[in-house]
Amino acid sequence: MNTIDEVKRIEQAAKELEASFDDKMKEMVDQTEQKISEMKETIESDLQEYQNEQNLATEKKLDQLKQQLQKETSEEMDALKSNYHTKKDQLVDIVIEEVMKQYGNS
Repeated sequence: MNTIDEVKRIEQAAKELEASFDDKMKEMVDQTEQKISEMKETIESDLQEYQNEQNLATEKKLDQLKQQLQKETSEEMDALKSNYHTKKDQLVDIVIEEVMKQYGNS
C-alpha cells in the first residue's frame, strides 16, 4: 500500500508540476505578447513623430523656397520695369531726334 500511495503522490506532484509549467508558459506568452504590443506602439509613435518632423522640415524648406522665388520674381519685375522705362525714354529721344531731322527746327 505504501508504494501505491507513493506512486499516487508522485503522480500528483507531476500533475502539479505540469500545471505550474503550463501557468508559467502562459504567463511568459502573455508577457511576450504584451512586450511586443508595447514595442509596436513605441515604433508607431516614433514613426509618427519622425513623419511629423519630416513634414515640418519639408514645409519649412518649401516656405523658404517660396520666399526666395518671390524675392527673385520681385527683383526681376523691378529690373524689367526699370529696363522698360529706360528703353521707353530712349525710344522717345530717338523719335524726337528723327522728327527733328525730318522737319528741322521749325
